[in-house]
Amino acid sequence: NGKKLAQWGEKGTAPNEKRPGYWNNVHGIAVDPTTREVFVNDRANSRAQVFDENGKYLREWNFGPRPPMDIHSFIVTSDRKLWAADQGTHKILGYDLQGHFLYSWGSWGEYPGGMWGVHGLSTDQEGNFYVAEVNNGRVQKFRPRQGANPEFVVGKPWKGVW
Repeated sequence: NGKKLAQWGEKGTAPNEKRPGYWNNVHGIAVDPTTREVFVNDRANSRAQVFDENGKYLREWNFGPRPPMDIHSFIVTSDRKLWAADQGTHKILGYDLQGHFLYSWGSWGEYPGGMWGVHGLSTDQEGNFYVAEVNNGRVQKFRPRQGANPEFVVGKPWKGVW
């Protein structure tokens, strides 16, 4: 019905806030429906902060120095991975839900398959992966190659969201 249920967090001190629950330029959230953990993209501080569904701080990890890292958007998929769009490297980065880097792919470009300014990510039931790019002004659809190693393929969405 649109009633606000909760809020948490405070604006941090620029440029390198370290306190849990403080951030600079929140640039997206993702939820793991199995644990109900909330992943907050604290973009300007180059970190993901993880909370329980009530806002209790659980952990965090750092994406690396800015520049070159500049995470714009991320999603948690049913393969229990967090996939992030990095504006600094123009790659899609895969992490486990504890923040361990697993894999990356992609490159900068205005050509089909290249990426520039990915600000939105999504998947579908068939395993296709979609990116929305602000700098190229387009949406692209990526289909896994037949026989691709499933460890390197962006996972499908959670069944509960369909």
